[in-house]
Amino acid sequence: MPLSEVRIVEVEERGQRYFPRSDLIDHRGHSLILPETRELKALEFKDVADGVNLLALGLIGYLPLTNSITLNIVPKFPIQNLWTMLEVGGETYDRILPTIRRYLATEKPAPIQLLARSFCHYLREALSAGFERSYNRRVVTGFYKPRVAFGPTINRYLSRGNPVDTVSNVFEFGLDSSVNQIVKAACLRFAKIIPHSDEWEDERRLIQIALDTLLRVNEREPSGQDFFLDETVSLRLQRNYEGLLRVYQLLLTGGGIAFTFEPGGKELPSFLFNLEDIFERFIRQTFVKAFREQQITVLDGNRHQGNLFEDSKVYPTKSDLIFRHGKKSVIGLGEVKYKPRIKETDRYQIISHVTAAKSPLGILFSPTNEGESQRLDRIGRLATGAEFYHYRVNIRGDIKDAQEQMVKDISTILLAFTEVEPVVA
Repeated sequence: MPLSEVRIVEVEERGQRYFPRSDLIDHRGHSLILPETRELKALEFKDVADGVNLLALGLIGYLPLTNSITLNIVPKFPIQNLWTMLEVGGETYDRILPTIRRYLATEKPAPIQLLARSFCHYLREALSAGFERSYNRRVVTGFYKPRVAFGPTINRYLSRGNPVDTVSNVFEFGLDSSVNQIVKAACLRFAKIIPHSDEWEDERRLIQIALDTLLRVNEREPSGQDFFLDETVSLRLQRNYEGLLRVYQLLLTGGGIAFTFEPGGKELPSFLFNLEDIFERFIRQTFVKAFREQQITVLDGNRHQGNLFEDSKVYPTKSDLIFRHGKKSVIGLGEVKYKPRIKETDRYQIISHVTAAKSPLGILFSPTNEGESQRLDRIGRLATGAEFYHYRVNIRGDIKDAQEQMVKDISTILLAFTEVEPVVA
């Protein structure tokens, strides 16, 4: 269905939206919700009188709900803070949906890797459909070839006594057009940006195939008018070229996008972001960089698992954060929860992990709610001597200041425990 015929419904993450039953269920009682959307488990549905309440969970992005309704799930905090969290956490932007959305243009630059994923999305379509071919003029000197340029031929050869050689304008049917020259320049630039990691292997191979296809094309950097060259290509290829040029324009000009839907905005592929994963990686990587000089190592417990029981490996522990001083001395564990309220199960989880690891410290991290300030609250102390805290991180204001304050507050606690006799995990 064309984008203009789709109904766009905006909802905040963790927010609710009412839908009449007829929007989600047909007259035979069959669900109209797309199976792919259900599989994402990004939404919860609750039956109410004459309708359904939809709850958006921890995902943000452009999510098709039915064939005629698309959800635009937006964050509750500034978009620039999201870009910062993605950059700090090392997001790979691999949750890209096969649908195009229109973003509101902003002055703040978009993340480069997001643009790289978007560019490769359009490049894959362009390679599948084929690049634009046209007749292009090429100046050839030497033996006669039609069509002869008489003025240059007289000036260069006949006036100097050479009646054999000519200057000719040869028209060749090929790829070396103005728009393909810009696309090749874009491929070369994105090839330098894409990380050398396994997650980006397909994109690197894709750009290499494109460069091999455009081998005989002379790349050149665009001027302001060149970003509208997509209007000169055949209609069946215009959408691919428009996407390639718009993404390249964002990269060169430093423009940005916001998650607000804009009917006349910039078209880019739709990305889905899991805020639980993003917030966890943001917290972890902030500490990894900040505590390196203090000889405190911050590890991902999902990769460095422990055991809940001493005599059994059946139940592993997967703490979000493991703080180590030295090589093996665990001085603290952390659990990151992207939710408005910490539940009893969350407290029991960190208590069990801290007890199993014989750690002296456990910290819960969560974002602040609207109207709350960033702060550290003491929860209490167990009979074992282990202490527990809850830290609320303000991601609604200046996120750089929030990072610095968080590092300062947590380092004070951790450094106090580095003086305790090391506990070997």
